Amino acid sequence: MTRGRSGAGPVIHSGRTTPRLMAHAVAALAPIALASTWRFGTAASVLFGVAIATAMLCDAVCDRRNANDGSAVVIGMIVACLMPATAPWWLAAAGSAIAVLLGKHALGGLGRNLFNPAALARVLLMGLAPAAFFSPLWTIDGRTAATPLAKELGASPVTVVDLLLGLDSVTLGDAMPVAVLVGGLVLIALRTIDWQVPLCYLGAISLLALVLPPGERIVGHAPWLAGNPMAHLLNGSTLFCAFFMLTDPVTAPFTRPGRLVFCTLAAAYTMVVRYYTPYPDGVAFAVLLANASVPFIDRKMIWGSVGRGASDELPAVDSQYLAGDEGGQG
Repeated sequence: MTRGRSGAGPVIHSGRTTPRLMAHAVAALAPIALASTWRFGTAASVLFGVAIATAMLCDAVCDRRNANDGSAVVIGMIVACLMPATAPWWLAAAGSAIAVLLGKHALGGLGRNLFNPAALARVLLMGLAPAAFFSPLWTIDGRTAATPLAKELGASPVTVVDLLLGLDSVTLGDAMPVAVLVGGLVLIALRTIDWQVPLCYLGAISLLALVLPPGERIVGHAPWLAGNPMAHLLNGSTLFCAFFMLTDPVTAPFTRPGRLVFCTLAAAYTMVVRYYTPYPDGVAFAVLLANASVPFIDRKMIWGSVGRGASDELPAVDSQYLAGDEGGQG
């Protein structure tokens, strides 16, 4: 152990570095970028290129010393994955600028931000440019269709095979769910993420899809979304959120039990938005709301045990979450 920069106390180092973690994340995101480019063509390449370039530029302006650690590339790629395929290039640029300037540096810089930068950018852009995200009908590949999660009259049920192949996808991140699964397995194989996080989130989504009573909009417009776990697991940004957003070590709880509570909350927020609001997805909202609960979860899980004098009962902390002064994706 070594002392932190502030000298306030010991810091445990796991031997992992930010550049290495970022390289792992880029490698895992690569299949998604390739799948979206194959699915949507030049439009996807432009969005990825603009988002990454803008993130790197903003990061260099704010923190030139650490601008080459790879975190800006990861933020740019995740921002692009949350963009609709029909989004203009400037929306990807605005998303990356918001994520880096506001989501990362304005909240303390690498490793100190409370909210996932990409999720924060997505939510703010939904408020600033709602037409780009909430259009009831998108024209993609020469055809007009609604997202399968839409609770509108133009929506229609989609087969599991079509969902896996991303034939009715809207955002770049869900262009092909199989590619997201491949990227997630890469992160698990490299021991970059805790495999229990995506498993807990996806399991909670499945359970809630079965037990929650559907809202009026689902009953009236999209009854196939009720009691159908596969429709929620393979639609929208569910898989992408499970492997690439909730697993960010900076904006997730420190202990494994805390992270499981965190994932369950995120799943509950996701399904509440999908079942009882007009919004089709809700993943970005769920991530931010879950992020906001992290300080409370950590205080209860760690300091609650210390306060009871039960040091031998402290929750276990995984090594991939002990990177000392190094940060995670944000």
